[in-house]
Amino acid sequence: MAGRLHVVGVRHHSPACARLVSAVLARVDPAVVLIEGPADWNEKMAELALDHAPPIAIFTHYLTEDGPVSSFTPFCAFSPEWIALRWAFEHDKLVRFCDLPSWSKAFVGVENRYRDEDDRYERAVLALCRRTGTSDLDALWDHLFEGRSPDELEPALEAYFQQIRGDAEADERDAPREAFMRAHASWALTRGDVVLICGGYHAPALADALPGGPEPVPPAPSLGGQSHLVPWTYTRMDSFAGYQAGMPSPMWWELEWKLGADVAEAMIERSIAALRSNTQKPTVADHIAARTGIQALAALRGHETPKRVDVLDGLLSALVREPLPGPPPWSRRGIVTGDLHPTLATLLRTFTGDRVGRLSAETKRPPLLRDVHETLARLGLSPPRNPRTISLDWRIEGDRDKLRALHRLRLLGIPGFVRTSGPSWGTDAKMAEAFRLVWRPDQDPAIIEASRWGSTLEGAVSLLLSHRLLEAETLGARVDALGDAAFVGLTKLAGEIVELVANAVASTPSLGALGPAVEKLLGLWRHGEWLEVVGAPLFSPVLRAAGERSLSLLAGIQGTDLLPADLQAMRALAELLRHGEALGLDPVDGRAALARRITDRAAPAMLRGAALGAIWLLDSEAAPVDTAIDGALSASSEGRLGDYLAGLFALARGPALRDDRLVGAVDAALGKLDDDAFLVALPALRLAFSWFPPAERARIGALLAGRWGKRPDASWIGDVPADVLQAGLALDARVLSWGRALGVLE
Repeated sequence: MAGRLHVVGVRHHSPACARLVSAVLARVDPAVVLIEGPADWNEKMAELALDHAPPIAIFTHYLTEDGPVSSFTPFCAFSPEWIALRWAFEHDKLVRFCDLPSWSKAFVGVENRYRDEDDRYERAVLALCRRTGTSDLDALWDHLFEGRSPDELEPALEAYFQQIRGDAEADERDAPREAFMRAHASWALTRGDVVLICGGYHAPALADALPGGPEPVPPAPSLGGQSHLVPWTYTRMDSFAGYQAGMPSPMWWELEWKLGADVAEAMIERSIAALRSNTQKPTVADHIAARTGIQALAALRGHETPKRVDVLDGLLSALVREPLPGPPPWSRRGIVTGDLHPTLATLLRTFTGDRVGRLSAETKRPPLLRDVHETLARLGLSPPRNPRTISLDWRIEGDRDKLRALHRLRLLGIPGFVRTSGPSWGTDAKMAEAFRLVWRPDQDPAIIEASRWGSTLEGAVSLLLSHRLLEAETLGARVDALGDAAFVGLTKLAGEIVELVANAVASTPSLGALGPAVEKLLGLWRHGEWLEVVGAPLFSPVLRAAGERSLSLLAGIQGTDLLPADLQAMRALAELLRHGEALGLDPVDGRAALARRITDRAAPAMLRGAALGAIWLLDSEAAPVDTAIDGALSASSEGRLGDYLAGLFALARGPALRDDRLVGAVDAALGKLDDDAFLVALPALRLAFSWFPPAERARIGALLAGRWGKRPDASWIGDVPADVLQAGLALDARVLSWGRALGVLE
């Protein structure tokens, strides 16, 4: 025999609606209880019947073509949905979630299932706020509904939700969801009376469901997905922190659920105690003023007992004497941003509360949680209740597995594992690290939520880094992700991911952009022995692509100037060619490309010098000194001697010092310059000789001393005639004066 359908439209996490649901269930005693929630959880419904302490949430994660996505379905002790679940379990009733799973297209971009509705909903609420003189949805709801008895509330809510929904047709999000809920109602009606609890916006569209049809089967995720229970917190439930649904200040509503009309008294006492425990010290007079103001505001607004905004406004007026930069946070919905007055911050924290949910010990744990706990226990890294700092070193073989595990937890964002010191890159001179370990109540929930990346610690980090590489918009971000892969012990990632990074390198628009990235990766590939990534196949395709792209860009550079980053890229290219065979680069072709640029008069002088330096670096016999001298003289005739030498010495200063003929040729070329030409060349010359450390500069000085017939040590300076020294000082003064006039010197 077909039953009757009783649709109870609610506002999620409303104590008044929770009381209404309890009253309707007791009155109707339905055969089936339907609840707006993810239908994929129905096969695991028994888990919700365990001895949990809310707030808790159903955490759902699934894969899309753009990576993993997650969403939450939270419950607290005063959620209407939680009350319906507990009633069904206690009375042995058939209970089902009747909404589409979170991986349905209807939930694209929705992080929280119980969010408030769309723009149509907001427009209707704003119109009602204007009519009632309330500031926002929360004040409106509290003013109209909280504190009413179920008998009064039921018809009032029906009229309210009819007003909110109006004649609006379901959109592309609501239509499939409401059709799925109606199908559940039709199936359930064949079993007897049905109570269906849903967001009030949907209630008017479900009341006309007719009996008939099989139980709807929820669609499966196209690329895979799972749901797990996680502990939740009031902080995450508070709309001031960004929660999209339900009621702000959850501790207020918990006390309202427990105490009813006495909630205001209890919250005033909590607030005063919280302020006194901090640096704020409200006096007895402040306490009296706050109570007086609260009662006056409640009476003025027509409230029989003080509402939440009455208490907050009364506390604010009595305790904060300084002007605020804007209206208080509770006067509007949304995330609280910016610095708050200390008193306001304390009040908001008190009204939020510090409640942390607890799952039953019998709750099934997702594979990642088990893997993390087993890994930490095996390595002796289980976080203690009292913080402790551990020191580890990559150079100690027994520490490496511990460090990899800690870095994996760091990348997954698991609280309680804080890196306090350590190397910034895998080739730093010091490879010691320190981590601060401590148990935190949000640790297991964070691990469960990280299971969207994978079911094992290694697999989760691998997918996370792959996603970072896919999402990275710059070469530097991709290199940082590969560097993190080295710290967590991943020497391989999915081939298509590495190929994508290599393709991104192959499309880098400038030579200079490649330099820092190649140097960092090449350093790991060559010298990352402590991280055990020397020669790792993870880096080889990227380095090969960087070498090929560098040679391609090298061939097209024209003009007169290079940037320091271009010289860095040339050094990196020379190192890549040095290891060309191992990377799959042809060193012969690379040297030929460099040789072409050495004699190309259309190439910048600095590039010609750097190309010669690269060949000289690869093989000191391959570039005779005569070639360097010819290049220097040619550049000097162009007025680009300093640029040429800056490029040459950036890559091959050592070979340049082994034969004093080059130093002599440079000295002779400089001696032919007049003062103006010398001053023009001076900045580039300073850059060129800045590549030499002090010991090598002393070597240059000795070569010049011998050339000038002086003693090859520092004492020869004393033999310089006074007029020569005076002329030098005058020249220095002129250079400094010009530099200040041009704005290049202070």
